[in-house]
Amino acid sequence: MSYSKKRRVSYIAVFVCVAAALLCRHVKKTSDIENIILDQSRTCLYLGLYIAWGIYLQKRVVNSKIRRCLVEIASLMVFWIFLRSIKYHILMEVFSRRMCWYLYYIPCTMIPTLGLNAAILMGEEEEKNTRVRTLALVLPAILLALLVITNDFHQLVFSFPGEKPFSDAEYQYGPIFFAVQIWAIFCLIAMEVILTKKSKIPNKRRIWLPFFPGALLLIWNFGNVIGISVIRNYFGDMAVVCCLLMSAIYQSCIYCGLIETNTRYTELFQAAGGISAEITDDRWKVWYRSGEFPNITDQMRHDAKYAPLMLEHGIQIKHISLRGGHAFWAEDISPVLDQYKELEELQVELTERNRLLQIAYEKEAEKKAVEEKNRLFNLIQNQTKHQIHLLDYYLDELQKTDSEEIYDKLLRKIVVVGTYMKRRKNLILSQKEKQAKLTAEDLKRSLTESCDSLKLCDIKGTFYIDPTIKLLEDDSILTCYDFFEWVIEELIDELQSVFLRIAEIDGQLKIAVTVKGPDNLSVLLKKNPGLYMEQEAEDEWFVSLKV
Repeated sequence: MSYSKKRRVSYIAVFVCVAAALLCRHVKKTSDIENIILDQSRTCLYLGLYIAWGIYLQKRVVNSKIRRCLVEIASLMVFWIFLRSIKYHILMEVFSRRMCWYLYYIPCTMIPTLGLNAAILMGEEEEKNTRVRTLALVLPAILLALLVITNDFHQLVFSFPGEKPFSDAEYQYGPIFFAVQIWAIFCLIAMEVILTKKSKIPNKRRIWLPFFPGALLLIWNFGNVIGISVIRNYFGDMAVVCCLLMSAIYQSCIYCGLIETNTRYTELFQAAGGISAEITDDRWKVWYRSGEFPNITDQMRHDAKYAPLMLEHGIQIKHISLRGGHAFWAEDISPVLDQYKELEELQVELTERNRLLQIAYEKEAEKKAVEEKNRLFNLIQNQTKHQIHLLDYYLDELQKTDSEEIYDKLLRKIVVVGTYMKRRKNLILSQKEKQAKLTAEDLKRSLTESCDSLKLCDIKGTFYIDPTIKLLEDDSILTCYDFFEWVIEELIDELQSVFLRIAEIDGQLKIAVTVKGPDNLSVLLKKNPGLYMEQEAEDEWFVSLKV
């Protein structure tokens, strides 16, 4: 029998059971025995329906959290119907029957609450932690149920005009009763709203199904509270109506696809001609098989449970555990194995190519490094060409002189020029290799070292850089240092002191030196006519350079 036929048969069976139960209630009874038999039959029919529904939910609903909620709802329905039967057919004492009546409100409050929780859980990840949210929903329902059970102490749910023992034959509704109703209605409406939002995914032709029993339940609840005679006379059994309509809501969700179930697997296996698979129980007995699944032994199934089993011709057996059994399926991975072999060969070839490319890259990098070093060397040599010639001159003079005093003086000059060349080289390397701008600190370090070397020649060297200067460009820094060195080299034999000052006047950088010692500075003017020169004392001069 196909799944569709089985489903139709089951729905017809449910309809017949409900119709039989209604007939048992409304048929005219001629005796007490007949009344008891019909009422007990009706109870058995409903108990059987809800027990069967609970078993169905336990076996079919995929999501564990939704399954737990729905199974709890089915259990509460069984409990409610059982309480109803005990109250009317077994218990005779007034207090016991009243307690059964109070206990009705445990399922009355919990079923809508659990129904709302199940609606919220639809579409959520099963791994998500929902304990706090579930507890927040359940606590008000538990509190309301406790208030109903303890009604004899406060009579805030039902108030009785007579004296004890109280009877449910005559009572009035208290404020907590309406709180119970409001809570139940709130849960039902919120559940319907959530179902409306989440019903856009499944079969749109059936999305109305969960709302129809939900609307009927709200209408019945309202009519029962205000006392509409038709509802009370024909549909006055609160336990039966609430349980039937609540189960109808969630069975409609299952029918629409809002709640996922593992049905129609037999048809799936039969239709899956391209899939080779089998399902076994825990004892490796095969129950379902599809496609051309290979015949394997129980030991091979056991081995496949822990690791994929490779058979000949590239057939791989994989496994997944099921509740109460195992599933195995076969995959032909021979094309993958062939591609893997090709990839291995290609990887070897690419590895060799990469090695050759790496060697070529390293050679090219070495070549570039040598070229860059040569370029920097040529740059340094060009920018310090004058100092190189000057050093050559001093070295030649060293070899020619026999005077110890002149020899010593030449060595001191060599130190001064050499210090400049070292610091000048460092400035160039900082600029070119580090790809960074020169700073005033770089200039200060260079001037400090040059001033220290002047001490060997008994020359006092000092400098001042205006801290208000916003920015010193690389070219300006090099110009300042070069000008300072040029003045020293030209006047080194006459100098007693040199003071370098760098300032910004009217947005223009100005470099000035004050030298003490020389009688005149004609040698400077000859080589740089653009200098501004002023004698401040007999042997003290002010020389300025605009940048």
